[in-house]
Amino acid sequence: MTKPFFTDWMAATKPDPTVADLVVLKEKRDSRALVAKAIRDAVTDHLVGLEVIERMGGYPKTLEFMRNKLPAYKKVRSGDLGEILASEYIDQCMGFTVPVKRLRWKDDRNTTMRGNDVIAIQARGKRWLLLKAESKSRARLDKGVVTEALEGLADHSGRPNPSSLAFLSSRLREARRDAEATVFEDLQRSQPKADEIEHLVFTFSGNNPTTYLKTAVADGTGGIRCHLVGCEIVDHQHFIKSTFDSIHDGHA
Repeated sequence: MTKPFFTDWMAATKPDPTVADLVVLKEKRDSRALVAKAIRDAVTDHLVGLEVIERMGGYPKTLEFMRNKLPAYKKVRSGDLGEILASEYIDQCMGFTVPVKRLRWKDDRNTTMRGNDVIAIQARGKRWLLLKAESKSRARLDKGVVTEALEGLADHSGRPNPSSLAFLSSRLREARRDAEATVFEDLQRSQPKADEIEHLVFTFSGNNPTTYLKTAVADGTGGIRCHLVGCEIVDHQHFIKSTFDSIHDGHA
């Protein structure tokens, strides 16, 4: 279990009162050092699995194994970290559960995974609310990137990719988490209604995302509620490099 870090690290603001679901996150002063280890742990957990490292004898004995799981290319590192931050934000701040850390199943560390970036669930009485998320990581965010995220959310009439649902149910069955797997198998048999789905555009960028995320309101996502969350880190590229380099160098 990784330690939550978003509330200690980021200050959440609502920069436009006319856009209720728009949230912009900016680092609190001197907060990064306080959460650096928790962020590294989260990255390691998503890409490798902390319990796997523990079973193999801990960090010193597994360093080469870990290095072979970490992406080496800048673009892949950026995309992976954006997806990891989106998943952690969903788990820590939105009341949804991301049941599978899918990046552990990459067949090559320097490739990106296909399918929906993140799918999460939340119990609503006897029903389930489903969150479909697209994450985008850019040093300089622009409107085209947000449009690309909205297009991804609109695929399959706004519903999750059936292949992504099958992937999740397979991973959960392998882990003997049968009750959770059943949720995703039910979703494959009967598509969720529009009021049983929410969307999330999560951006991770070096510039202020407010102007670009506001355009998503006009573009829309087919009547499905869409959360717009922009995480601004001014030294975006340095932050990515230092995070992965620290893990690569064995700083647990």
